[in-house]
Amino acid sequence: MGQKMSYETKLKVRFCEVDPYQVVWHGHYISWFEVGRNELASLFGLNPDELREMGLMAPVVDLCCKFKLPAKFSDEVIIQTTMQRSETAKLIFHYNVIRDGEVLAEGSTTHVLTDLKGTMLYQVPSEVKRRLEEMMAYLKV
Repeated sequence: MGQKMSYETKLKVRFCEVDPYQVVWHGHYISWFEVGRNELASLFGLNPDELREMGLMAPVVDLCCKFKLPAKFSDEVIIQTTMQRSETAKLIFHYNVIRDGEVLAEGSTTHVLTDLKGTMLYQVPSEVKRRLEEMMAYLKV
């Protein structure tokens, strides 16, 4: 199937994201993951608003972030976002935060699919499945 791809989102570190140690506060990496994930999902009609229109939500049930090197004010970083296939009604995203070819942080989020009342689904609805397949084909997953 060829080499796995990732969707890239470019960000410039803002002053408000830097902590008293002059590095990006750790919680901002999680919001950067969200920016990358939502940009990717939007390409395939799967952002949170579009899921809601289909009567669905995809809350985060697991999150992991490993910090390797600090980012600083004005750094230009790239958020690389990809997915992992799942046999169940969950979405697993993987992220790398890159600066000048170096990995600053890596992580993942796992989301379950629920209806609007929060009841977990056991199967992915066909329209969502079709869009996910398009996204995974794009990512060569």
